[in-house]
Amino acid sequence: MKRHDLFSGVRGVTGHLGLLRALIVRDIEARYRGTALGLTWSIASPLMMLAVYTFLFGVVFRARWQGGGGMTEFVLMLYCGLITYGLFSETLMRAPGAVVSQPNFVKKVVFPLELLPLAQLGAATFNATVGLILLLIFLVVSGHGLPWTAVFLPALMLPFVLIVAGLAWLLAALGVFFRDIAHLINLFLTMMLSLSPVFYPVSATPAIVQPLMNVNPLTFPIEELRRVLLVGAVPSLAHWAIYSAIAVVTALLGLWMFQYTRSAFADVV
Repeated sequence: MKRHDLFSGVRGVTGHLGLLRALIVRDIEARYRGTALGLTWSIASPLMMLAVYTFLFGVVFRARWQGGGGMTEFVLMLYCGLITYGLFSETLMRAPGAVVSQPNFVKKVVFPLELLPLAQLGAATFNATVGLILLLIFLVVSGHGLPWTAVFLPALMLPFVLIVAGLAWLLAALGVFFRDIAHLINLFLTMMLSLSPVFYPVSATPAIVQPLMNVNPLTFPIEELRRVLLVGAVPSLAHWAIYSAIAVVTALLGLWMFQYTRSAFADVV
């Protein structure tokens, strides 16, 4: 029997990048196949959600961003939060069913199962990238300007993607044995939308709460995305290094758990 451990999992990912790319493309195509708008939905969906939240918070509640700025500033800050949260929530919502939805891969085919959660993450990253491109275009066209600090964007998003990958591997493994995980994660993501700095900055929360906010895996990418794209500030190297170290550990732990439980997948699925 083939041994499944952390190292075999890493080899399974790095040795099948072509297959991973094909799975991501298949996932994206399957999502929009048969629809009238096709890939246009990847643009329309975030814009629709942005319009709804802008109307609710900007028009009905007349919310403004702390530190000044009008409606435009509020919309831009909100959009950065929604892009980041969208990648996180889309991946984790689908992760518990990543393995159980593919029983043929588990039982009949020698297949690198560790790629299944990553394929879902890749599709979510594609949607987030489309959202970021729209944001960059708007900054240029509207005259807001695109600061040079935007070059830090890939470095900021990489550790965030690693954290999401680790959580996706963990949830995919747990989802095989505990089907209630799918329902619990929906509740968790609803809570995270309110408890993350999507609609507000961390500085707007009470001082006693801010340390807890910084433990949230969404806080760093949301706040730093706003800093490098909208404020034009250089990200904190110390915070980035700590967050990156946590991201690597999270990814490795998630992959280890996936590989550790993998031998029992066929018995349950």
